[in-house]
Parts: sequence; structure tokens; C-alpha cells
Amino acid sequence: MVYTDTVHDWLIVAGQIPLYVDNDHAYIPIFRYNGAQWDTIGLFGNRVLSAVVYHDTLIVGGAFKTVLEDSIGHIACYVDGSWHPYGEFGDQWGQGRVEGLRIINEVLYAVGVFENADGQLCNGLAKRVGGHWEALPGWPEIDFFGDPYVLDIIRFQNKLVVAGNFHNADFSLTDMLQFDGVAWVPVCANCLQGGQDGVAVMAEYQGELYAGGIFFYNSGNAGQGIMRWDGEQWYPLQPVGDGLQNYNYSDQYSPDVFDLKVRDGLLYIGGGYSFVDHSPTPTGICAWDGDDFCLLEGEHFSDYYAPFTFYHDTLYGGTGADVMDPDLRGAVRYLGELCSTTVGVDEIPVGKEALQATWAVNGELSVLGLTDGPHQLRVYDAQGRLVLDRQILSSASRSENVRVDGQDFAIYVVRVDNEHALRIVPLY
Repeated sequence: MVYTDTVHDWLIVAGQIPLYVDNDHAYIPIFRYNGAQWDTIGLFGNRVLSAVVYHDTLIVGGAFKTVLEDSIGHIACYVDGSWHPYGEFGDQWGQGRVEGLRIINEVLYAVGVFENADGQLCNGLAKRVGGHWEALPGWPEIDFFGDPYVLDIIRFQNKLVVAGNFHNADFSLTDMLQFDGVAWVPVCANCLQGGQDGVAVMAEYQGELYAGGIFFYNSGNAGQGIMRWDGEQWYPLQPVGDGLQNYNYSDQYSPDVFDLKVRDGLLYIGGGYSFVDHSPTPTGICAWDGDDFCLLEGEHFSDYYAPFTFYHDTLYGGTGADVMDPDLRGAVRYLGELCSTTVGVDEIPVGKEALQATWAVNGELSVLGLTDGPHQLRVYDAQGRLVLDRQILSSASRSENVRVDGQDFAIYVVRVDNEHALRIVPLY
């Protein structure tokens, strides 16, 4: 796990190899980097798989049941220099793991492989409400075949979308579901195929939903390892036979796309693969601009690079077990030139009436000049990343206040209903 804590300006890295403190005790460490030096801020009894800062507090999830000698199961928060429980996850035997943590519209979600959260049946999907965890409406009532492996959650086109590796008894609900406000339904009819295929990660880029994981063309999918959805249909990134491949000119094995991040107007794709459009890549990461791929510099050293993050404009990520050079095992940073492109936010449309925005010192945004009723609000940071996507209500030409948390950028682009746009400078 690698994660950039922008609130405290830390790079957080969790090891995957046990650290022996004596002959009888081994732990998985969490390391912290402040731009100048490293230190260790936690010793966990098992793997740490995810991290997020929520309400200015660092929270981590994973497969651990202890932090040092303290009994802390699967999720913990870092407060005043020490780790504390942040809920109870697992099953009746205490097994399970929190694979991912996501903040969507100011709500914290946890996904993974767990039956219960704070005593409620959740089946791998829970949200934080007040000081406890709750199940999402309708999710526990789905008759899953075995325990669902829930790996990611995102909001796309005003609906929550959940992905992973799961299905019900008749395979009518498989791997990707969305909540339509009443029930959980397939993202689309028969668009994700294959009983062993699965989606590990999702991201919105240029108004489309990108899904990455391990899935195959020959299962009937539009893409292999990664594909994009415009709300009606799935598309590959490149024609069959091109794109990401483990072996050049072979689609026998699917690439393993494990991490997706939008930066500088590009979608960075991390995971396990060795060729991109038939060109060898140093390790499993590249960038995509919506039409073409961009490869990073260097000689091949690993087939795998994920998860990854950007800290102080430098790329950091984890390498795979195939690395022969011991200096390139674990967390590895890239010191070459990153790919770049123009920020992908459209200019203000001509002929549309002007809007105004107010930004309070508490980080709340309000838009003035809207017609009464619901509107779709999207906020992009200075690097073109979508940081807020939600529906807002306007009354008397003024929208409700919307909070935008924890962004260290000097300018934002605000779009309303994909028709109006304005630039604002926040006041914190």
C-alpha cells in the first residue's frame, strides 16, 4: 500500500514482508515519509491494504487483527501518535479484510471481504454514519454465491457503482452493480462476462467510467484488463490484439490492472503487464490520454507496479515479486519525466448566461444564478482531476452549500449541468 496524505503532507507506505523484532514476533510495518526522512508509525499483525484521510484523520484497513499487542481488527485510525480501533469488521471467526477505503460526497465507504461491520451484516460493503458503520440499503439482501469479494466503489452518473469478484446463484448479478435508488442492478445487461473475471479498480476519466482488473476478450468482454463505459456501452481502449499485454502479440493471459489515478489530465494505469501497444515497458505502469498511451522511461525491471501514488510531483509505487535487483524491491520512485498533456476541462461555452460562485472560509461552495431545482455539479482541480461530482439543489437562484475538502490547489474549475463553467480560487 502506498498513499499520499495531503492533509499532513506525508507519504504512507505499508510493507508486505514481515519485520522480525525478535525470534517470536514479526509485524508488517507502516512507514511515513515527510519529504526528508522516513520513520515507522505502526507495526501490524498482518497486511495493510488501504488508507485514506477522513475528517483530517489517517485511517487504514487491511487483514490485520492486531497493532503491536493491541487487539485492533481490520481497520484503525491514527490519532495523537498512536493507533486506535475504528470499528469492528470480520465474520464470526474474526476473519476478513478491508481492501479499500473511499470518500464519496463526504461519506466514507469500506469495501473488502467481511461479513459484518459493527455487528451488522454488510457482505463486504459498509459506510460510515456518525460514529459507526452501517450496511448499504438492499446490499445484504442479495443472495450471493459465497462471500462477495468487493474491491472498489465509485459514484458515476449519480449512481453508486460497486465492483469486485462476486455473483449470485444464477449469475444475473456479476462483478459490477449499481444502485438505482431502489435496488442493486447490473451496470448493463451482459456487459461483463466470465465467472472467474473480476474488476479490481474503477476511475472516472473524461466523463467515462474506466474499469480495471483481470478479465478477458474471450469471456465476451469489450476489453481485456481494462475497458471504458460511457453510460450505455463498453469499449476497449485499443483494438483487439493491441493495448496492454503480458506477452507481446498474445491475449492468452489478461493483464492485471490494479490501480487507476487521474493526474495532469491523464489516466495512469498500474498493475501487471509488460507490453503497451507492442512496446516493452519498464514496469507495469503507463498513461492514457483518451486516444493513445504514453510509456515511462527506463529498462525493464519488474512486470508489476501497483499500487502507486504521486507525492511532491514524484511517482511512487510497489513492485512485484519478480524483481531481481534488491534495490528495486518494495516501494520504488520514478525520477524520469512524467507524461503530460493539456488539462482536460472544456472552456466556458459561448452564449451561456454567466454564473457566480461563493467560497466560504470553511471550504463550502455555493453557486449563484441557477434556476430552481436540481443541477449536476462537478469540480475539477488545477490538474484536471475530478474532485467532486454530485447533485445540488437551487432555490431563489442560489444553490445549497457544498463542502470541498482537503485540496491543496490554487484554482478550481466548476461545471454545472455540463453547460456552465467558471473558475474560482478557494479561501481556506
